Amino acid sequence: MKLVWKHLPADQLEAFRAYLDGLPAEGRPRYGLLGVKASWWSRMGGGARPFVVLVAGGRVALSKRSFRRHDEMSRHEYALADLKAAKARRGPLLESVRLAFADGTRVRVGGLPRGQSRPLERFLAGETEALDPAGLTPEQLTNFFQAMGAVGLQPGGAAAEGARSTPETAQS
Repeated sequence: MKLVWKHLPADQLEAFRAYLDGLPAEGRPRYGLLGVKASWWSRMGGGARPFVVLVAGGRVALSKRSFRRHDEMSRHEYALADLKAAKARRGPLLESVRLAFADGTRVRVGGLPRGQSRPLERFLAGETEALDPAGLTPEQLTNFFQAMGAVGLQPGGAAAEGARSTPETAQS
C-alpha cells in the first residue's frame, strides 16, 4: 500500500481550524496522526494496516483499521496523562513515533510524513499550547484532518468537501 499525502489548500485549512475552534472545549479533538501500524509483516514487505492516534477530551485513542474498507479492527484508549513519552525516528522522507504509556504499553506508528510527531513531543515537554490548531503547520493540520476522517469524524463545511474532491488525495 503506497500512501500519498496531500496538503489541504489554505482556505480549507482555515475552515478546518474554524471547525475545531467551534467545537465545545470539553472533549474536542486536539491532535491526530494517521500512519501505519508497523509490524514484522510490514517490514518483510507485507501490507501495513492504517493506524490512527487521536487526542481528544483528555484521552488518547489508538485505532487499527482494516486494509480495504478501513473499518476499525481494534481500539485502545488511555488517559492523556498516561502518555509518558513520544520518541520519533526521523528518516529523509518519513518518520515513525513510538508512544509509551504509564502501564508499559508501547506502540509504534510508522509511515508518517516528517514532523508529524513534533506537537506531541512539545506537549510532553510541557508546552500546553503545542496541540493548538493555530500553531500547527499545514502538513500537521492535514494529517490531523485525515486522522479524523479515518475514524469517521467527518469535519464539516468546505474542508470535508475539498478533501473528497481533491485529486491529490490517494491511497492505492
